[in-house]
This record gives sequence, C-alpha cells and structure tokens, in this order.
Amino acid sequence: MPHIRNAEMADIPALETIVSASFPYGRLSGRSFSKAIRLASQLLMVSVSDDGGISGYALTHFRKDVARARLHSIAVAPEMRGHGIGRDLLAACEAEAARRGCASIRLDVPINNIAAQEFHQRQGYATRKIVRPRGNASGDHVQMEKVLHNADGSPVLALRQPSILIVVGRQQDRKPLEEAVAQLNIRMATASEYLSKPEIAIGVRQVINLCPVDDYLSQGYYVSLLARARAQRAMPSIDTVTGLIWKKLYKDYLGELTALVKDRIPAELANSKLDKHAIEIHFGSSGEEWSRPMAARAWRLFPAPVLEVLLARHKDGWSVDYIWPLSIASVQQSDIARFVAGLAEFCQNRRNPSLRRKRTSFDLAILFDAKEEFPPSTEQAIRHFMRAADKMNIQAEVIGARDIERLSSFDALFIRETTNIDNHTFTFAKAAEAQGMPVIDDPVSILRCSNKVYLHEAMARARIATPRTLLITKANMKEMQTQLAFPLVLKIPDGSFSRGVIKVRDAGEYQQKASQMLEDSFIILAQEFLPTSFDWRIGVLDGKPLFACKYHMARGHWQIYNHKAKGKT
Repeated sequence: MPHIRNAEMADIPALETIVSASFPYGRLSGRSFSKAIRLASQLLMVSVSDDGGISGYALTHFRKDVARARLHSIAVAPEMRGHGIGRDLLAACEAEAARRGCASIRLDVPINNIAAQEFHQRQGYATRKIVRPRGNASGDHVQMEKVLHNADGSPVLALRQPSILIVVGRQQDRKPLEEAVAQLNIRMATASEYLSKPEIAIGVRQVINLCPVDDYLSQGYYVSLLARARAQRAMPSIDTVTGLIWKKLYKDYLGELTALVKDRIPAELANSKLDKHAIEIHFGSSGEEWSRPMAARAWRLFPAPVLEVLLARHKDGWSVDYIWPLSIASVQQSDIARFVAGLAEFCQNRRNPSLRRKRTSFDLAILFDAKEEFPPSTEQAIRHFMRAADKMNIQAEVIGARDIERLSSFDALFIRETTNIDNHTFTFAKAAEAQGMPVIDDPVSILRCSNKVYLHEAMARARIATPRTLLITKANMKEMQTQLAFPLVLKIPDGSFSRGVIKVRDAGEYQQKASQMLEDSFIILAQEFLPTSFDWRIGVLDGKPLFACKYHMARGHWQIYNHKAKGKT
C-alpha cells in the first residue's frame, strides 16, 4: 500500500519529473523543493508506492500568526492517477494544518482547469473569488478554501458556495423564486448571465434550467448544452431537451404513460364535455392524486423541472398525446408553492452541501438499461444497491447509453448492462479508463470474459478443468467431426445468457448448425455436453475471488435460459 511521509533530499529528482509531466508553466524547481524540505514554514509531503518510487507530492505553506495554510502545489505522476493518491496527500496536508492550529486551507486553481476544481470541490473546498497570482502569467485562477474546524472542533460550512444554480429566462422570472432561493441557499442567474459569464457558475455542479425551450437552438437549449460543456449536470439535460423537442423521439413512450392513467381517469373528467386535459408536473409530482403514477414515470423518462402532459379524449378513451417542458414563466402563481416544495425536495436529493449533514465520498455512475432483454441486474437490485451506496456516503446515479459525455462528472463507473466489445458498454469502459476512473467491468476484463475462445485458451494454460473443447472454423469443420462425440454443444465466442449456444444431437445436425454459425463468426467452439442442474459462477474483484453462486438451469431445460419457452432461472 502507498504511504505518505515528509520529503527527503533524495526525492528531488523524482519530484522534478512529476512536475515536468504535470505543469506546462510555473514549474517548481529542484531549488524550491530543497528549500521546502529545509524550512519549518513549509511542508513537503510525498506519496511512496510499494516499490519505493515517488508517486506524488503536496507542498503546503504556513505563515506565523496566520491561522490559515496555503496549498502551494499538488501533483500525482500521470501513470499513478486515479488511485486516490491526490486525495490522500490532500488529507495529510489538512491534518497537519489542523495540528498546527490553522482554521482553514486555501489554494489557487487555473480558471480553465475544471477537472482540478471539481476534484477539490469533492474534497470539501469552496470557491471564494477569481484572482491573478502575482508573477503568474498563466491567467486568472479560482481561489478555493476549506474550513478545517471551529474552536469547538466542528466543521464550518458557511464559506462553501452553493453547488446548485437556477437559471431563468428573464429578470422578472426571478421574483417568484427569490424567497425560496434564499431559504434553500442556492444560486440564481438569468440565461444571458449564465451564457455570457462562465465565472458566475464556478463551483456549480447542478444547473436547474427554468428557461423556455421553444425549439432547437432556443435559449433553454443552449443553457443545457453549455452546462454539459462545463461538466455541470443540467436538468433538463440536453438529451432530455432534444428528446422532447421532437415528438418522433418520445412517441414510443406515450402508450406506456397512457396505461398509467387510462383506468384512473376521475368520473368528473370522464363525464365532462372536455376533449383535452393538461397535467402540470413539478419535479415528478402532480397536483392531482390520480395522475401521480404517470407523473413519476414521465419524470423518470424525461427529467425536467416542469413538464406539461396533455391528455386527449379519443374513441377508445383518454390517452397521453404529448409532453412538453415548461419554463418558470408558465407556472401559475397559485402553483408556485407546489413548485417550490418540489424544488426543495430535489435540492435535498442532489445533496446540496449547504443542506446535507454530510458530504458524499464520491459520485458513482451506474450504467443500466431497465429495458434490456436479459439484464445482469433487475431494477429492484439497482434500487437496493443505491440505498446501500447512500449508507456508505456514496452518491450513486443511474445513467444510460446516451450519457457518455456526462461521464467525466463522476468518480467511478459501475456497468450493469450486458457487456460486449461491439456495444456502448465497451465505449463507456474505455472512456472511464482513459480518465483514470475506476470502472467495473474494465475494458480488459470485457475483452477477456466476453470471448469464450480467449477463456478456453486461458483456462487450458492455467490447467483448469473444463469440458473437452475444440475450436471450429470453416477450414476444419469436417475434419473435426471425426473427433467429436455427440451430443455436443456449439457456442459462438461472444454469446451470453444462453444466446448463441446450441446443442446438436448428431453429425447431420452438427454440419447444419455449425455452417450457419460460421457465417456470422470466423470461429466457434464445440464443447463436450455434460448435463448439470446448475453452473458455478465465480465473481473476481481486483484479482481476488469475491463470491461463488449457483446459476440453476431453467425448469426441464439444459441451459439457464430456455429461449424457446421464454423460461429463465
């Protein structure tokens, strides 16, 4: 395990290498490091890896009679990033600063280094102001500060800037929300301010877009678009905005929403002469009790602060005809209280630092598709996992295939879709790996575990007992027939959940099925058939066995899934 200690003179060459790889300007010299090691007013700490190499450093300055420390520089070797070394170095500096009687610690981050700003925000630092360090030609910096303790040792949150920003279309749209914004300790700006002055959104992690989204490239569209570009989470996201602008993108969901209200229409509406009825949804909640299941589902499909769902009367009854995002200007004065209540609950759930009791350790993205035919996890399992994450102080959020551009705003990725190299799961895994982000399953594991040819060779090399297996190609298909005993199982290399796995009973069926499978795959596997009531599945994490479980066969079948009978474990 890496450990942290005070730097020594012998560490200086390694520190210079880390600096050269980390900073294009304003580099610390060997002389600066030497001075820091000698002076009591400076603290230079290093992280030492298991092999004795220096993997990172942090330099803190202290001033006599000033109860505030300054983090002058922190860096981690490029090849060691993503392992929590920077976080541990920062914690060590904070602990030493607290020991020396400092109430807070400050640092300056280049204004265009969003990743560094987000890292420090996750560690509890808040933005104070924009500064230009003396003698620094690299431009403006963001000054950030973390309060270490009060006189009684309790944490102080007052200096933290709110991480949630409401964006409204016009100045007059501020008025209905001013009291709520003050009570919730969140920020508010107009669209023109947000779009033209990026500095007002420094430290923001969540943007609540209450601007009109009239059409493609509208004011509200650009607010959500730039939020994504600034690594901020917008609600509605640009994907949601795009999906709601064009009915052709959401029409497939109208039947699902209709099913949730069709049998719940109140008699008053059913017996009226009205042909249309609009339902206004605020943060997933409807003011009409009978429509709340539909409202919750619409919110899940299209997360937006305000949605209007239009019901229309047809010959076969009422149905959902369209969905549209509304701006705050469209909310009636009589509904403002309900809107504010939804806003307050949303802010709590987003873990606004000024509202929560504790900070989350990190943000976890869970890639999951509830509509996948054979998902590795059910929706119930995901809910259980998210509750467990919350108990462990982890902010978990489900994301989908279209959310890859949001990936950089998370700290880790957990893939709970069926992985393969020819779909988006592999793209997500590669993107996470490129950002130094922990990811399960990682790209190498997907490459290995999703291919039965690789697994066959790996297990043979490791001398792990398996059913007798032969690799079949078009060139050797007939030749291999003489070495096979029937019945046997034919498998495509990248099949999963019993797909691409066929049992053949004789040579004639072998020739027919193998020829068909080789049209789509250069190589297939022929494996000895060994009847069993269950499979053993072994979970491995970080190279160590984590669990063993039984996958039982479908009733009366030789596989875990009986696709013909639609049966499963």
